[in-house]
Amino acid sequence: MVVVTGQSKASATPDDAMSSSDAEDDFQEPATPTATQAGQALPLLPQQFPEVVPLNVGGMFFTTRLSTLRRYEDTMLAAMFSGRHYIPTDAEGRYFIDRDGTYFGDILNFLRSGELPPRERVRSVYKEAQYYSIGPLLDNLEDIQPLKGEKVRQAFLGLMPYYK
Repeated sequence: MVVVTGQSKASATPDDAMSSSDAEDDFQEPATPTATQAGQALPLLPQQFPEVVPLNVGGMFFTTRLSTLRRYEDTMLAAMFSGRHYIPTDAEGRYFIDRDGTYFGDILNFLRSGELPPRERVRSVYKEAQYYSIGPLLDNLEDIQPLKGEKVRQAFLGLMPYYK
């Protein structure tokens, strides 16, 4: 690599020469320009949500109140709709969540009224409740038979390390 410095040949000495690795460190630029390099800072405005929120969850459409989504503060839904995160919208303006919407209605029913899903859907709703981090729903679902029986089975297997 050839390094050109602003020194004339008369003033250059062998001690003044830079190694090629030093030159690369001094003259490297970022691969992509940043907003500050372009002379503009990109504003990060909090996203505003309407009181009635239209949702598209994996192609299934739901409508609920903003307060329902924010019912429990430490859930992913509350964080998503807090205004701190950007939620994309579909072509119709509905907020898009990239999850299977099959059990999202059960999640909303719990957030609205504390209603638990039918017994045959408990395991699937439990998985969705884990994803959305809805602790109160998880606690309630763990006491319903399909999961309670699994908890007892897992506890028994934990006591028997060599049992298969």
